Amino acid sequence: MKKREHILQYGFLIVLFIFLLMWAFIQPYNASPDEDMRYQVVKYIINHNALPDGRDPEIRNLIWGISYGFNPYLSLIISALFAKVVSFFTMEQMALVMAGRIANVVIATGNAYLVMKIGHELFEKEEKWLFVSLVSFLPGALFLGTYLNNDMLAIFSVSGIIYNWVRAAKYGWNVKNSTGLAVFIAICTLSYYNAYSFILCSILFFVITALFYGSKKWDFKNMWKWGILIAVIVLCCAGWWFLRNLIIYDGDLLGRETMNKCAELYAQPEYRPGLIFTPKSAGMSVWDMLFYVHGDFRHNWMMTVYYSFIGTFGFMDIFMPDIIGKIYFVFFFIGIVGVLTHFSYVFGCHRTNIRKKKEMMETGGFRCRIQYERKSFKDTNSLIHLMMVLASGITVGLAVWYSYASDFQAQGRYIMPILIPMMYFVTMGYKLLLERFVKNEKIRRGFYLISSIIVFAAAVYAYAAVLYPAYR
Repeated sequence: MKKREHILQYGFLIVLFIFLLMWAFIQPYNASPDEDMRYQVVKYIINHNALPDGRDPEIRNLIWGISYGFNPYLSLIISALFAKVVSFFTMEQMALVMAGRIANVVIATGNAYLVMKIGHELFEKEEKWLFVSLVSFLPGALFLGTYLNNDMLAIFSVSGIIYNWVRAAKYGWNVKNSTGLAVFIAICTLSYYNAYSFILCSILFFVITALFYGSKKWDFKNMWKWGILIAVIVLCCAGWWFLRNLIIYDGDLLGRETMNKCAELYAQPEYRPGLIFTPKSAGMSVWDMLFYVHGDFRHNWMMTVYYSFIGTFGFMDIFMPDIIGKIYFVFFFIGIVGVLTHFSYVFGCHRTNIRKKKEMMETGGFRCRIQYERKSFKDTNSLIHLMMVLASGITVGLAVWYSYASDFQAQGRYIMPILIPMMYFVTMGYKLLLERFVKNEKIRRGFYLISSIIVFAAAVYAYAAVLYPAYR
Protein backbone atom coordinates (compact mmCIF):
# COMPACT_ATOMS: atom_id res chain seq x y z
CA MET A 1 0.00 0.00 0.00
CA LYS A 2 1.40 3.38 -0.98
CA LYS A 3 2.37 5.98 1.60
CA ARG A 4 -0.38 8.31 0.41
CA GLU A 5 -2.96 5.56 0.89
CA HIS A 6 -1.66 4.95 4.42
CA ILE A 7 -2.02 8.64 5.27
CA LEU A 8 -5.57 8.70 3.88
CA GLN A 9 -6.48 5.56 5.79
CA TYR A 10 -5.24 6.79 9.17
CA GLY A 11 -6.68 10.24 8.53
CA PHE A 12 -10.07 8.61 7.93
CA LEU A 13 -9.82 6.67 11.20
CA ILE A 14 -8.84 9.78 13.18
CA VAL A 15 -11.78 11.77 11.74
CA LEU A 16 -14.15 8.89 12.51
CA PHE A 17 -12.82 8.55 16.07
CA ILE A 18 -13.27 12.26 16.80
CA PHE A 19 -16.72 12.27 15.21
CA LEU A 20 -17.79 9.28 17.34
CA LEU A 21 -16.52 11.05 20.46
CA MET A 22 -18.67 14.05 19.59
CA TRP A 23 -21.72 11.75 19.36
CA ALA A 24 -20.83 10.06 22.64
CA PHE A 25 -20.30 13.28 24.61
CA ILE A 26 -23.51 14.96 23.48
CA GLN A 27 -25.82 12.23 24.80
CA PRO A 28 -27.13 12.40 28.38
CA TYR A 29 -26.97 9.31 30.57
CA ASN A 30 -29.47 6.60 29.68
CA ALA A 31 -30.71 8.46 26.61
CA SER A 32 -30.32 5.32 24.49
CA PRO A 33 -31.90 1.85 24.58
CA ASP A 34 -31.16 0.02 27.86
CA GLU A 35 -27.97 1.95 28.61
CA ASP A 36 -28.83 2.08 32.32
CA MET A 37 -29.31 -1.70 32.49
CA ARG A 38 -25.95 -2.24 30.83
CA TYR A 39 -24.22 0.32 33.04
CA GLN A 40 -25.34 -1.64 36.10
CA VAL A 41 -23.17 -4.53 34.88
CA VAL A 42 -20.24 -2.17 34.27
CA LYS A 43 -20.64 -0.62 37.72
CA TYR A 44 -20.80 -4.04 39.38
CA ILE A 45 -17.51 -5.07 37.76
CA ILE A 46 -15.88 -1.80 38.86
CA ASN A 47 -17.10 -2.11 42.45
CA HIS A 48 -16.51 -5.83 42.98
CA ASN A 49 -13.72 -6.67 40.51
CA ALA A 50 -15.82 -9.68 39.57
CA LEU A 51 -18.46 -10.71 37.04
CA PRO A 52 -22.06 -10.60 38.26
CA ASP A 53 -24.63 -13.37 38.46
CA GLY A 54 -27.56 -12.34 36.24
CA ARG A 55 -29.92 -12.82 39.20
CA ASP A 56 -28.06 -10.42 41.48
CA PRO A 57 -30.44 -7.71 42.82
CA GLU A 58 -27.67 -5.13 42.38
CA ILE A 59 -27.98 -5.32 38.58
CA ARG A 60 -31.55 -6.56 38.23
CA ASN A 61 -34.01 -4.20 36.55
CA LEU A 62 -37.00 -3.32 38.73
CA ILE A 63 -39.45 -3.35 35.81
CA TRP A 64 -38.37 -6.39 33.81
CA GLY A 65 -36.99 -8.41 36.73
CA ILE A 66 -33.93 -9.46 34.72
CA SER A 67 -30.50 -8.08 33.90
CA TYR A 68 -27.93 -8.03 31.13
CA GLY A 69 -25.86 -10.35 33.30
CA PHE A 70 -27.63 -13.29 31.64
CA ASN A 71 -26.46 -12.41 28.12
CA PRO A 72 -22.86 -12.58 26.88
CA TYR A 73 -21.38 -9.18 27.73
CA LEU A 74 -17.78 -9.02 26.55
CA SER A 75 -18.49 -5.47 25.35
CA LEU A 76 -19.45 -4.44 28.88
CA ILE A 77 -16.34 -6.09 30.31
CA ILE A 78 -14.23 -4.00 27.93
CA SER A 79 -16.19 -0.88 28.94
CA ALA A 80 -15.64 -1.76 32.59
CA LEU A 81 -11.87 -1.95 32.02
CA PHE A 82 -11.91 1.58 30.56
CA ALA A 83 -14.11 2.81 33.40
CA LYS A 84 -11.91 1.11 35.99
CA VAL A 85 -8.95 3.21 34.90
CA VAL A 86 -11.04 6.39 35.27
CA SER A 87 -12.29 5.21 38.70
CA PHE A 88 -8.77 5.67 40.10
CA PHE A 89 -9.27 9.41 39.56
CA THR A 90 -13.01 9.90 40.09
CA MET A 91 -16.13 7.87 40.86
CA GLU A 92 -18.46 10.47 39.34
CA GLN A 93 -21.06 8.49 37.41
CA MET A 94 -20.99 10.40 34.12
CA ALA A 95 -17.20 10.15 33.98
CA LEU A 96 -17.45 6.36 34.30
CA VAL A 97 -20.24 6.20 31.74
CA MET A 98 -18.18 8.22 29.27
CA ALA A 99 -15.19 5.94 29.79
CA GLY A 100 -17.43 2.98 29.01
CA ARG A 101 -18.74 4.72 25.90
CA ILE A 102 -15.20 5.47 24.73
CA ALA A 103 -14.56 1.72 24.73
CA ASN A 104 -17.34 1.40 22.18
CA VAL A 105 -15.90 4.33 20.20
CA VAL A 106 -12.62 2.41 19.99
CA ILE A 107 -14.46 -0.74 18.86
CA ALA A 108 -16.33 1.21 16.18
CA THR A 109 -13.07 2.72 14.93
CA GLY A 110 -11.50 -0.74 14.91
CA ASN A 111 -14.44 -1.97 12.88
CA ALA A 112 -13.76 0.71 10.26
CA TYR A 113 -10.16 -0.49 10.07
CA LEU A 114 -11.31 -4.07 9.44
CA VAL A 115 -13.73 -2.87 6.77
CA MET A 116 -10.82 -1.09 5.08
CA LYS A 117 -8.93 -4.38 5.08
CA ILE A 118 -11.90 -6.15 3.49
CA GLY A 119 -12.28 -3.37 0.93
CA HIS A 120 -8.58 -3.51 0.08
CA GLU A 121 -8.93 -7.21 -0.79
CA LEU A 122 -12.19 -6.98 -2.74
CA PHE A 123 -12.34 -3.53 -4.37
CA GLU A 124 -10.24 -0.97 -6.19
CA LYS A 125 -9.25 2.18 -4.30
CA GLU A 126 -12.21 4.42 -5.14
CA GLU A 127 -14.75 1.61 -4.73
CA LYS A 128 -13.21 0.69 -1.40
CA TRP A 129 -13.79 4.13 0.04
CA LEU A 130 -17.46 4.09 -0.87
CA PHE A 131 -17.79 0.71 0.87
CA VAL A 132 -15.93 1.94 3.96
CA SER A 133 -17.93 5.18 4.11
CA LEU A 134 -21.29 3.38 3.81
CA VAL A 135 -20.41 1.11 6.73
CA SER A 136 -18.66 3.64 8.97
CA PHE A 137 -20.84 6.72 8.47
CA LEU A 138 -24.31 5.22 8.31
CA PRO A 139 -26.02 7.24 11.11
CA GLY A 140 -27.56 4.11 12.64
CA ALA A 141 -24.17 2.41 12.85
CA LEU A 142 -22.51 5.56 14.23
CA PHE A 143 -25.14 5.69 16.95
CA LEU A 144 -24.27 2.16 18.10
CA GLY A 145 -20.64 3.20 18.50
CA THR A 146 -21.46 5.93 21.01
CA TYR A 147 -23.27 4.40 24.00
CA LEU A 148 -23.12 1.25 26.10
CA ASN A 149 -24.35 -1.71 24.07
CA ASN A 150 -23.31 -5.12 22.75
CA ASP A 151 -24.28 -4.43 19.13
CA MET A 152 -21.09 -2.64 18.06
CA LEU A 153 -18.89 -5.51 19.18
CA ALA A 154 -21.12 -7.91 17.24
CA ILE A 155 -20.63 -5.80 14.09
CA PHE A 156 -16.88 -5.72 14.75
CA SER A 157 -16.80 -9.51 15.05
CA VAL A 158 -18.73 -9.92 11.77
CA SER A 159 -16.18 -7.71 10.00
CA GLY A 160 -13.36 -9.83 11.39
CA ILE A 161 -15.08 -13.06 10.36
CA ILE A 162 -15.68 -11.86 6.79
CA TYR A 163 -12.11 -10.55 6.52
CA ASN A 164 -10.78 -13.99 7.41
CA TRP A 165 -13.15 -15.61 4.90
CA VAL A 166 -11.65 -13.36 2.23
CA ARG A 167 -8.09 -14.13 3.33
CA ALA A 168 -8.73 -17.86 3.39
CA ALA A 169 -10.34 -17.76 -0.07
CA LYS A 170 -7.36 -15.87 -1.43
CA TYR A 171 -4.44 -17.51 0.35
CA GLY A 172 -5.82 -20.79 1.72
CA TRP A 173 -6.00 -21.95 5.32
CA ASN A 174 -2.88 -21.34 7.40
CA VAL A 175 -2.04 -20.47 10.99
CA LYS A 176 -2.78 -16.77 10.54
CA ASN A 177 -6.16 -17.16 8.85
CA SER A 178 -7.29 -20.01 11.10
CA THR A 179 -6.31 -18.15 14.27
CA GLY A 180 -7.91 -14.94 13.03
CA LEU A 181 -11.21 -16.63 12.23
CA ALA A 182 -11.20 -18.43 15.58
CA VAL A 183 -10.58 -15.24 17.57
CA PHE A 184 -13.39 -13.35 15.83
CA ILE A 185 -15.77 -16.29 16.20
CA ALA A 186 -15.00 -16.22 19.93
CA ILE A 187 -15.65 -12.46 20.05
CA CYS A 188 -18.92 -12.98 18.16
CA THR A 189 -19.92 -15.73 20.62
CA LEU A 190 -19.49 -13.31 23.51
CA SER A 191 -21.13 -10.30 21.85
CA TYR A 192 -24.77 -10.78 20.80
CA TYR A 193 -26.92 -13.73 19.77
CA ASN A 194 -28.21 -11.94 16.66
CA ALA A 195 -24.79 -12.31 15.02
CA TYR A 196 -24.52 -16.07 15.58
CA SER A 197 -25.61 -16.79 12.00
CA PHE A 198 -22.12 -15.71 10.93
CA ILE A 199 -20.64 -18.38 13.21
CA LEU A 200 -22.84 -20.99 11.54
CA CYS A 201 -21.82 -19.80 8.09
CA SER A 202 -18.17 -19.76 9.15
CA ILE A 203 -18.45 -23.47 9.88
CA LEU A 204 -20.01 -24.09 6.46
CA PHE A 205 -17.43 -21.91 4.72
CA PHE A 206 -14.54 -23.61 6.49
CA VAL A 207 -15.71 -27.16 5.78
CA ILE A 208 -16.34 -26.43 2.07
CA THR A 209 -13.05 -24.62 1.50
CA ALA A 210 -10.85 -26.85 3.67
CA LEU A 211 -12.34 -30.06 2.30
CA PHE A 212 -12.69 -29.25 -1.39
CA TYR A 213 -10.76 -26.08 -2.08
CA GLY A 214 -8.05 -26.28 -4.74
CA SER A 215 -8.18 -30.06 -4.96
CA LYS A 216 -10.04 -32.66 -6.97
CA LYS A 217 -10.20 -34.96 -3.94
CA TRP A 218 -11.65 -34.47 -0.49
CA ASP A 219 -8.85 -33.28 1.80
CA PHE A 220 -9.90 -34.55 5.24
CA LYS A 221 -6.40 -34.13 6.62
CA ASN A 222 -6.42 -30.42 5.82
CA MET A 223 -9.90 -29.98 7.30
CA TRP A 224 -9.08 -31.69 10.59
CA LYS A 225 -5.71 -29.96 10.87
CA TRP A 226 -7.09 -26.45 10.76
CA GLY A 227 -10.53 -27.30 12.16
CA ILE A 228 -9.09 -28.60 15.42
CA LEU A 229 -6.90 -25.50 15.76
CA ILE A 230 -9.93 -23.21 15.25
CA ALA A 231 -12.09 -25.21 17.67
CA VAL A 232 -9.43 -25.20 20.41
CA ILE A 233 -8.90 -21.44 20.15
CA VAL A 234 -12.66 -20.74 20.22
CA LEU A 235 -13.13 -22.99 23.27
CA CYS A 236 -10.21 -21.36 25.08
CA CYS A 237 -11.39 -17.83 24.33
CA ALA A 238 -15.19 -18.22 24.69
CA GLY A 239 -15.86 -21.56 26.36
CA TRP A 240 -15.38 -20.13 29.86
CA TRP A 241 -18.64 -18.19 29.56
CA PHE A 242 -20.76 -21.26 28.92
CA LEU A 243 -18.90 -23.31 31.52
CA ARG A 244 -19.64 -20.55 34.02
CA ASN A 245 -23.33 -20.66 33.06
CA LEU A 246 -23.41 -24.42 33.56
CA ILE A 247 -22.02 -23.98 37.06
CA ILE A 248 -23.91 -20.97 38.40
CA TYR A 249 -27.22 -21.65 36.62
CA ASP A 250 -27.39 -25.38 37.41
CA GLY A 251 -26.77 -26.70 33.92
CA ASP A 252 -28.44 -23.87 31.96
CA LEU A 253 -25.87 -23.45 29.17
CA LEU A 254 -27.19 -20.17 27.75
CA GLY A 255 -28.84 -18.89 30.92
CA ARG A 256 -32.13 -18.32 29.07
CA GLU A 257 -34.28 -20.58 31.25
CA THR A 258 -32.88 -19.02 34.41
CA MET A 259 -33.56 -15.55 33.01
CA ASN A 260 -37.20 -16.45 32.25
CA LYS A 261 -37.66 -17.79 35.78
CA CYS A 262 -36.14 -14.60 37.16
CA ALA A 263 -38.57 -12.54 35.10
CA GLU A 264 -41.53 -14.56 36.38
CA LEU A 265 -40.44 -13.95 39.97
CA TYR A 266 -39.35 -10.31 39.93
CA ALA A 267 -40.86 -8.47 36.94
CA GLN A 268 -43.76 -6.13 37.50
CA PRO A 269 -46.98 -8.06 36.82
CA GLU A 270 -47.72 -6.55 33.41
CA TYR A 271 -44.16 -7.26 32.19
CA ARG A 272 -43.93 -10.92 33.11
CA PRO A 273 -43.38 -13.50 30.34
CA GLY A 274 -46.62 -14.60 28.82
CA LEU A 275 -48.42 -11.36 29.71
CA ILE A 276 -46.61 -8.86 27.51
CA PHE A 277 -48.03 -8.21 24.05
CA THR A 278 -46.64 -10.11 21.09
CA PRO A 279 -48.18 -10.40 17.62
CA LYS A 280 -48.21 -14.17 18.05
CA SER A 281 -50.19 -14.00 21.29
CA ALA A 282 -52.59 -11.57 19.60
CA GLY A 283 -53.32 -14.09 16.86
CA MET A 284 -51.57 -12.14 14.11
CA SER A 285 -49.57 -13.79 11.36
CA VAL A 286 -45.95 -12.89 10.69
CA TRP A 287 -47.10 -11.19 7.50
CA ASP A 288 -49.62 -9.12 9.47
CA MET A 289 -46.88 -8.03 11.87
CA LEU A 290 -44.65 -6.74 9.08
CA PHE A 291 -47.32 -4.21 8.12
CA TYR A 292 -48.73 -3.58 11.59
CA VAL A 293 -48.56 0.02 12.81
CA HIS A 294 -48.27 0.03 16.60
CA GLY A 295 -49.60 3.01 18.53
CA ASP A 296 -46.05 4.24 19.24
CA PHE A 297 -44.81 3.77 15.67
CA ARG A 298 -44.69 6.32 12.85
CA HIS A 299 -44.60 3.53 10.27
CA ASN A 300 -45.42 -0.16 10.07
CA TRP A 301 -43.08 -2.64 11.72
CA MET A 302 -40.99 -3.28 8.61
CA MET A 303 -40.40 0.38 7.77
CA THR A 304 -39.81 1.27 11.41
CA VAL A 305 -36.98 -1.28 11.47
CA TYR A 306 -35.64 0.14 8.22
CA TYR A 307 -35.65 3.77 9.40
CA SER A 308 -34.07 2.69 12.68
CA PHE A 309 -31.37 0.86 10.73
CA ILE A 310 -30.64 4.05 8.79
CA GLY A 311 -30.74 6.14 11.95
CA THR A 312 -33.29 6.70 14.70
CA PHE A 313 -31.80 7.91 17.97
CA GLY A 314 -32.51 8.19 21.68
CA PHE A 315 -35.09 5.65 22.79
CA MET A 316 -36.12 5.33 19.14
CA ASP A 317 -37.87 8.69 19.50
CA ILE A 318 -35.42 11.09 17.79
CA PHE A 319 -36.01 10.86 14.05
CA MET A 320 -34.22 12.06 10.97
CA PRO A 321 -36.46 13.45 8.21
CA ASP A 322 -38.09 10.63 6.25
CA ILE A 323 -36.64 12.03 3.04
CA ILE A 324 -33.15 10.90 4.14
CA GLY A 325 -34.37 7.35 4.62
CA LYS A 326 -36.00 7.47 1.20
CA ILE A 327 -32.80 8.71 -0.46
CA TYR A 328 -30.84 5.91 1.19
CA PHE A 329 -33.51 3.45 0.02
CA VAL A 330 -33.18 4.53 -3.61
CA PHE A 331 -29.40 4.41 -3.39
CA PHE A 332 -29.45 0.92 -1.87
CA PHE A 333 -32.08 -0.28 -4.32
CA ILE A 334 -30.01 0.70 -7.37
CA GLY A 335 -26.95 -1.03 -5.92
CA ILE A 336 -28.87 -4.24 -5.23
CA VAL A 337 -30.36 -4.12 -8.74
CA GLY A 338 -26.78 -4.02 -10.02
CA VAL A 339 -26.07 -7.28 -8.18
CA LEU A 340 -29.30 -8.97 -9.28
CA THR A 341 -28.73 -8.10 -12.94
CA HIS A 342 -25.32 -9.80 -12.66
CA PHE A 343 -26.60 -12.63 -10.49
CA SER A 344 -24.84 -15.47 -12.28
CA TYR A 345 -21.49 -13.67 -12.13
CA VAL A 346 -21.78 -12.68 -8.47
CA PHE A 347 -22.94 -16.07 -7.22
CA GLY A 348 -21.20 -18.33 -9.74
CA CYS A 349 -24.37 -20.00 -11.00
CA HIS A 350 -23.08 -20.69 -14.50
CA ARG A 351 -20.50 -23.38 -15.11
CA THR A 352 -18.35 -21.66 -17.71
CA ASN A 353 -16.61 -18.40 -18.17
CA ILE A 354 -16.15 -17.13 -21.73
CA ARG A 355 -12.87 -15.39 -22.42
CA LYS A 356 -12.04 -13.85 -25.77
CA LYS A 357 -8.47 -13.58 -26.90
CA LYS A 358 -7.29 -11.90 -30.07
CA GLU A 359 -4.30 -13.39 -31.85
CA MET A 360 -2.32 -11.95 -34.75
CA MET A 361 -2.53 -14.04 -37.93
CA GLU A 362 0.23 -14.32 -40.48
CA THR A 363 -1.86 -12.29 -42.92
CA GLY A 364 -1.94 -9.37 -40.51
CA GLY A 365 -5.61 -9.81 -39.65
CA PHE A 366 -7.21 -10.93 -36.41
CA ARG A 367 -9.03 -14.03 -35.43
CA CYS A 368 -11.03 -14.55 -32.27
CA ARG A 369 -10.62 -17.68 -30.22
CA ILE A 370 -13.16 -18.41 -27.48
CA GLN A 371 -11.85 -20.40 -24.52
CA TYR A 372 -14.20 -22.06 -22.06
CA GLU A 373 -12.96 -22.36 -18.52
CA ARG A 374 -14.72 -23.75 -15.52
CA LYS A 375 -15.70 -20.97 -13.10
CA SER A 376 -14.50 -21.63 -9.57
CA PHE A 377 -15.29 -20.11 -6.18
CA LYS A 378 -11.73 -18.85 -6.03
CA ASP A 379 -12.17 -16.82 -9.21
CA THR A 380 -15.29 -14.96 -8.15
CA ASN A 381 -15.60 -15.21 -4.34
CA SER A 382 -18.97 -16.79 -5.03
CA LEU A 383 -18.87 -18.87 -1.88
CA ILE A 384 -18.23 -15.78 0.25
CA HIS A 385 -21.17 -14.06 -1.42
CA LEU A 386 -23.43 -17.03 -0.74
CA MET A 387 -22.37 -17.16 2.92
CA MET A 388 -23.01 -13.42 3.30
CA VAL A 389 -26.52 -13.81 1.92
CA LEU A 390 -27.27 -16.88 4.04
CA ALA A 391 -25.98 -15.31 7.27
CA SER A 392 -27.86 -12.06 6.60
CA GLY A 393 -31.06 -13.91 5.79
CA ILE A 394 -30.87 -15.90 9.02
CA THR A 395 -30.19 -12.72 11.02
CA VAL A 396 -33.21 -10.94 9.57
CA GLY A 397 -35.38 -14.04 9.97
CA LEU A 398 -34.45 -14.41 13.63
CA ALA A 399 -35.15 -10.72 14.26
CA VAL A 400 -38.58 -11.07 12.69
CA TRP A 401 -39.39 -14.20 14.71
CA TYR A 402 -38.08 -12.70 17.97
CA SER A 403 -40.29 -9.66 17.52
CA TYR A 404 -43.24 -11.85 16.52
CA ALA A 405 -43.05 -14.45 19.27
CA SER A 406 -40.98 -13.10 22.17
CA ASP A 407 -40.51 -9.33 22.44
CA PHE A 408 -42.31 -6.98 20.05
CA GLN A 409 -39.53 -4.60 19.03
CA ALA A 410 -38.98 -2.71 15.80
CA GLN A 411 -35.33 -1.73 16.13
CA GLY A 412 -32.78 -1.72 13.34
CA ARG A 413 -30.00 -2.72 15.72
CA TYR A 414 -31.39 -6.26 15.81
CA ILE A 415 -30.47 -6.69 12.13
CA MET A 416 -27.30 -4.56 12.24
CA PRO A 417 -24.97 -7.59 11.78
CA ILE A 418 -26.01 -7.49 8.10
CA LEU A 419 -24.38 -4.05 7.77
CA ILE A 420 -21.13 -5.24 6.18
CA PRO A 421 -22.69 -7.71 3.70
CA MET A 422 -25.37 -5.22 2.72
CA MET A 423 -22.96 -2.36 2.04
CA TYR A 424 -20.62 -4.73 0.24
CA PHE A 425 -23.36 -5.80 -2.18
CA VAL A 426 -24.52 -2.21 -2.67
CA THR A 427 -20.97 -1.16 -3.56
CA MET A 428 -20.48 -4.17 -5.81
CA GLY A 429 -23.77 -3.41 -7.56
CA TYR A 430 -22.61 0.08 -8.46
CA LYS A 431 -19.22 -1.26 -9.57
CA LEU A 432 -20.89 -3.71 -11.96
CA LEU A 433 -23.37 -1.15 -13.30
CA LEU A 434 -20.74 1.53 -13.84
CA GLU A 435 -18.33 -0.86 -15.56
CA ARG A 436 -21.14 -1.93 -17.86
CA PHE A 437 -22.63 1.44 -18.75
CA VAL A 438 -19.93 4.06 -18.04
CA LYS A 439 -16.74 3.56 -20.02
CA ASN A 440 -15.00 6.72 -18.82
CA GLU A 441 -12.87 5.76 -15.82
CA LYS A 442 -12.69 9.35 -14.53
CA ILE A 443 -16.49 9.55 -14.36
CA ARG A 444 -16.61 6.29 -12.43
CA ARG A 445 -13.98 7.48 -9.98
CA GLY A 446 -15.83 10.77 -9.60
CA PHE A 447 -19.04 8.92 -8.77
CA TYR A 448 -17.38 6.98 -5.95
CA LEU A 449 -15.76 10.13 -4.57
CA ILE A 450 -18.94 12.22 -4.66
CA SER A 451 -21.03 9.40 -3.19
CA SER A 452 -18.57 8.97 -0.31
CA ILE A 453 -18.70 12.69 0.43
CA ILE A 454 -22.52 12.65 0.41
CA VAL A 455 -22.55 9.70 2.83
CA PHE A 456 -20.27 11.63 5.19
CA ALA A 457 -22.41 14.76 4.79
CA ALA A 458 -25.52 12.78 5.77
CA ALA A 459 -23.78 11.69 8.97
CA VAL A 460 -22.77 15.28 9.77
CA TYR A 461 -26.38 16.38 9.16
CA ALA A 462 -27.67 13.67 11.51
CA TYR A 463 -25.40 14.98 14.26
CA ALA A 464 -25.69 18.72 13.67
CA ALA A 465 -29.37 19.01 12.71
CA VAL A 466 -30.95 16.08 14.56
CA LEU A 467 -28.98 14.77 17.54
CA TYR A 468 -27.36 18.02 18.75
CA PRO A 469 -30.59 20.08 18.81
CA ALA A 470 -32.39 17.23 20.61
CA TYR A 471 -29.95 17.38 23.53
CA ARG A 472 -28.79 21.01 23.52
